[in-house]
Formats: sequence, structure tokens, C-alpha cells
Amino acid sequence: MTFLAALLAWLVSLSLTGSRMPGRGQVPALISRVVARLGGSTWVYCLVLALPVVVLAAILHGLDHWLVTFLVGLGSLVLVFGPGDQADQLKPYRQYQQDDDADRAYELAVDTFDLPAGLYEGGAAQMDEALKLSLAYQLLERFFVALFWFVAFGAPGVLLVVLVRHARSVLLQLPAESSAAASLAVQVHHAINWIPARLLTLSLALVGDFSQSFAIWLRRIRDFELADRALLETSLKVSLPENQDAQRPEDVLALIKRAQVLWMVVIALATIFG
Repeated sequence: MTFLAALLAWLVSLSLTGSRMPGRGQVPALISRVVARLGGSTWVYCLVLALPVVVLAAILHGLDHWLVTFLVGLGSLVLVFGPGDQADQLKPYRQYQQDDDADRAYELAVDTFDLPAGLYEGGAAQMDEALKLSLAYQLLERFFVALFWFVAFGAPGVLLVVLVRHARSVLLQLPAESSAAASLAVQVHHAINWIPARLLTLSLALVGDFSQSFAIWLRRIRDFELADRALLETSLKVSLPENQDAQRPEDVLALIKRAQVLWMVVIALATIFG
């Protein structure tokens, strides 16, 4: 049922848009309230991660019914995958650029694709370069990391991924006295992303320019300290066969979509022959 839940969740996400995804900001808001009330200590961080995951795992284990497990897994994946309308959102972004409306293009990229806020004095080319990585990293965290831990641990694994991601964001915004918890949150987030990020970059090599990408992947696979964002940026630059200066966000999205199909095929084969 793991593959069926993942496949259905992916297909549902492709039909969703951002306007039809209610409640996506509730988890970070809830974590912020808990941290504000209990403080930003390390034990609070561990409690925020462990308690909901243990409770969900205990409930699913106690009910022990395939339909409940399937529906909870499906629902959690749909919420984490989010809307799969990146291709549709890139169209108005590109139109704003063609209309020389850099401000609206920037606002759309920040709100929709998690583009880092800042100055892009290089114009559309510089913004496109940053958007390529932001788009790929967004899909890494929303799709590939969540899918990997769902296959490993089911819905509790997905919940853990969500809590790790949002707790890190909340703790990094706190004052310096919470630095120990924030440092731990960064390390746990890096550990959660480590395997999926390297599997994704291997997938990009398989569906893209294999010769260059695979050589870089082999050199960096054992570097535990290498940030997943840096690894993904390097892989993207060499996975597309075209000139790096001619690569567009649309090309990166197409490459990531091929990697998504590859992951689904691998999970299907593992389900059939496993």
C-alpha cells in the first residue's frame, strides 16, 4: 500500500494549486507557540519532535488497520507534497519578466518558490539563477525527503520530516540564548536530508547528463558535512546537457519531474519484487 499511497498523493498534488491548500501554515505557527511558551531549549526541541511522532505511531499501531494506515499516509503526503503547479506558476513569473515588471516577478518567486529575499541587481538573469536552486530545493524538501521517510517509516516519518523542517526555521529566528537548540536543529535537519539529497542527485545524473553528474556524485557521496543545498546546486549545473548560461528554471523543473518519475518506478519495482 506504500506505493499506492505515494502514487495517489503525487497525482493529487499535481491537480492542486496553492489557493486550494488550506492550513499549510498551521504547523510552524503551532511550533512557534510551543517554543514561545516553553522556551527554545534543547529539551523543548526534542519534545516538539518526539511527542507528536510517538503519539501518531502509537495510534496507528493500536488501530492496526490497513485502511486507516493508508488514509493517514495518503493525507500526510498530500499535505507535505503541496501543490504541484510549479510549471503553471512559472508562466506568470516569465510573463512579468517579459513585461519588465521585476517587482512582481520577484514577489511571485519569493512567495511561491521560496526564493531567498534580497537584492538581485543582476536583473532577470541573476534572479533566474537563484530561482533554479530554490525551485529544486523546494521540491527536494517537499517531495523527495518526505517520500523517502514515508517509505521508511510511514506517516510518522512524514510527520518527523515536517517537524524537523519547521522547528529549524522557528529556532533560527530566536535570540542568541537558544543557539544550542538552533545548532541541534540545523544538524538534525541536515541528517534528515542527507540520504534523500544524495539519492536525488544520483537520480539527476541518471535522468540528465550522466557522465559529468555521476563523477561529481561519486566524489561527494562520502562528504557528510557538505550541505544538501550546495550538493544540489553543483548537481543541477552539470546534470543538464545544455550550456549552463542557457539553463532556465523551466529546464530544472523538467529535470526534477523526470527524477520524480524515476523514484516512483523504483518504489513500484521494490514493491513488486520485494
